[in-house]
Amino acid sequence: MTAVFDVREEIESAPISSFHWKLGILIGTIMFFDGYELFNAGYAIPLILKAWKPSPSSIGMMLSSGIVGLSLGSLLQGWLADHLGRRKVMLWALYGMGVASLLLAAIAQSPMQFAGFRLCLGTALGMITPLTISYINEWAPKRTANVYTIWVFQLGFSVGGIAAGAAGAMLAPALGWQAIYYAGAISILVAVAAQFCLPESAQFLATRGAHERVARILAQLRPGRASLYHGATFTTPARGRVTPFGTLLKAPYRARTLAAWTSGALSLFCIHGLTGWLPTLLVQRGEAMSSAALYGAMIMTAALFGGLGSGWLADKARSRVLAMVVWYAAAAFAMLALGFVHGRLETMIVVAAAGFFVFGGQSVLNNYIAMIYPTEVRSTGVGIAVAINRIGGILGPVVIGMVKSYNPDPLYTFYVLAASMALACLSFAFVRGSRAGAADLSLRPELLND
Repeated sequence: MTAVFDVREEIESAPISSFHWKLGILIGTIMFFDGYELFNAGYAIPLILKAWKPSPSSIGMMLSSGIVGLSLGSLLQGWLADHLGRRKVMLWALYGMGVASLLLAAIAQSPMQFAGFRLCLGTALGMITPLTISYINEWAPKRTANVYTIWVFQLGFSVGGIAAGAAGAMLAPALGWQAIYYAGAISILVAVAAQFCLPESAQFLATRGAHERVARILAQLRPGRASLYHGATFTTPARGRVTPFGTLLKAPYRARTLAAWTSGALSLFCIHGLTGWLPTLLVQRGEAMSSAALYGAMIMTAALFGGLGSGWLADKARSRVLAMVVWYAAAAFAMLALGFVHGRLETMIVVAAAGFFVFGGQSVLNNYIAMIYPTEVRSTGVGIAVAINRIGGILGPVVIGMVKSYNPDPLYTFYVLAASMALACLSFAFVRGSRAGAADLSLRPELLND
């Protein structure tokens, strides 16, 4: 008689092993370059400003073009990954990221060219982020799902953001802004490593009836059970035929889907509005590029600890929604405080608090989005959510530029950013108060697949 195994149960009940560590290191390295490429434009712009003297509207276009690409990539990867598999699309995106970074460094000679290549780079990054969210959530051990995924995702992402600041402070002044993107092109080596080491989603393969491939992958995850998997059949709660977009907006997903779209857009509005303009604002105020890099490094360092803190609370309270409500509320206060502090030390403390809470809430939101959908539409659900969220990211640098044109006083900028985080908090406070939110089914995906 052929043995039958539930793929998700085999993955969730697996103890932490070398498989998790290897996958974590690879995904963490991918997220390092994702974070590096996402934030390095903010450090290139001050030097480009001196060389090309672009108008404020051109700067906004250069900053937002990459975020437009993020939205396009997020939408594309969802359809592609749900039909072709996670692994293949991830490899395409990784090679695309490295090549686009190389083209930016070697060819871009005007704001329009910079924006065009940054659009291509953003498209690759837009594929990578939701794919990594799907990957690490599908392979995470159940008991420590939030902490594991945030360690893998947030550590690499935060260190990459710090490295972008370091490149802007050390490489760019001596070698030109192009050095920032030449360094980013090293990610091609990561694509080569992923070609050999990155597994396909076992749950995706199970929905396609690829039982032998599932057996080989699970044998790597749980070597002690390898003999049991030989010749076995693998099942998954995922259903074979679902209308993807319609699934996202029907019970029991509807309230959480809308809250994730709304809060994510507001969160990225704040993140990209703050990080995109902060280095330029500091340099224009008379501070050295090294000071701008220091503030950027502080934001990303605090982001790492903020992500771990919010993940700990989500696991402890068994509620991602509660963690997001707390973190987004604190982020609103931090953004408001930025408008009133004046001393260097006080500013550094509040900037660190902003990074801690804004990025910490975003980290849990990433996990939340991935786990409220069944496997067969997970990439589509994550991709659409990330794409919609990126609309806020696109608007962030543009709206902040408009606000600064209306009134250069930073206080008004921080009023707008604080309001965005307060609204993000309220969107999930509503879910928390609903019957679905009270159950917080995002931590119990088996109930969502009924």
